Amino acid sequence: MSKIVDMDSQILKVPTDKHISDSIHSTEFVEIVICRITTVDGLEGTGFTYTIGKGGASIKAFLDGYVKKVIIGEESSDINGIWNKVWWMAQPVGRGGITEHAIAALDIALWDIKCIEAGKPLYWMLGGNGRPVKLYETNSGWLHYTEEELVESVKSVMKSGFYGFKIKVGRPFEEDMHRLKAVVDAVDGKISIMADANQAWSYPEGLRRSKMMERMGIAWIEEPFPADDIEAYRKLSIISGIPVAAGETIFTKYEFMKYINAGISIAQPDVCRTGGITEWVQISSLCMANNVNIAPHFIMQLHAPLVSSIPCGLYVEYIPWMEKLFSEKPKIEKGMIYPSSKPGTGVKFHNRALEEYNIEYV
Repeated sequence: MSKIVDMDSQILKVPTDKHISDSIHSTEFVEIVICRITTVDGLEGTGFTYTIGKGGASIKAFLDGYVKKVIIGEESSDINGIWNKVWWMAQPVGRGGITEHAIAALDIALWDIKCIEAGKPLYWMLGGNGRPVKLYETNSGWLHYTEEELVESVKSVMKSGFYGFKIKVGRPFEEDMHRLKAVVDAVDGKISIMADANQAWSYPEGLRRSKMMERMGIAWIEEPFPADDIEAYRKLSIISGIPVAAGETIFTKYEFMKYINAGISIAQPDVCRTGGITEWVQISSLCMANNVNIAPHFIMQLHAPLVSSIPCGLYVEYIPWMEKLFSEKPKIEKGMIYPSSKPGTGVKFHNRALEEYNIEYV
C-alpha cells in the first residue's frame, strides 16, 4: 500500500515523420499528454494519452485542475476505486472525449506503479504469458497516396512479414475501388487487406461499397459510418459478407456493448481513449463473452501486452510514430510483436524526447 503524494503532466508535440491523411484527418504531428504519479514510497508511474494534433491542452488542464485534487492521498493500488471516483467526478462535463483521455493517462500510470511494485510485466499482471501477436501495417496506406505508391508500400509490407495491410478509403467510389483492386492484385492473397473509411459514408453508400469489397476479398471494413450511427452498423453487420470493425472513436464499455449488440465482428478499443487499462480490460471481457475479436487502434507498445493476454486478440496495429519517444523499442520479428517482459507497462520515455518535443501552453 502506497499513498499518492504528487501528480504532474506534460505535453509533447511529436512529428509523424510524414504527412498523413484519411477521410477526416490531415496532419504531420500528434500530441502526447503524459501523466506522472509519485507515491510516498518514491514509486513513480507514467501514463499517457494522445490527440491527432488538437485538444492536448484541454486534457492537460483537466488532469491538473481536477484529477490531481481527487487522487492525492489515495492508495495507488486502489485502481478500480480511483477510476470510479474520477469517472463519477467527471460526469457533469462528459462521459468520453477529453475526460476519458485524461482518465486513460491516469489509469495507465497507476497500472505502471502496480506492475513495478510487483516486479512483473503488464501481460503477467493481466493473466497472460507474453505470447507474440500478429501485426498489420497502417502507416503506408494513407488516403493521399497514389495507386503506385500503395502498391510499392504493400510490397514492402509483405517483405517485412506483416500479416495485413490497411488502406484508407473515402475518395469517390471509382477511385477507391481502383486503389483497392491495385493493392489486392499486388498481394495475390498472401496477406490480408483491410479498408478503413474513418466514418466517411451514409448507410446506402457504405452498403454499396461493402458489396464491391466483398467481391475483392477485403478482410474487414472499418468505421464505414459516423460513430453515433449505431443503427447503420447494425444493418450493415446483418447484410454484409465482410466483417465490420469499429471502436477507435468509442470511449466506454457502455458504448462498446451497444456496438456488440449491433453485431460488429471486430472491436478496436484504444487504451488511450477508453479510460486506460482498467476500462480496456472490461471491454475485452464483453468481447470475449460475445465472440467478438479485438484488433485495437494505434499505440502498439501498450496494446501488445493487452492483446497478448486475451484469447480474442486478433492483431496489433503497426504505426511507428511513437518509437522515437521511448527508451526501448518493442521486439518485432517475422511480423509479430512481443510484449515487454520488464516490470511496468513497458513504456518509458527518453529524457531527450521529453525535452526535444516538450511544448508549453499559456
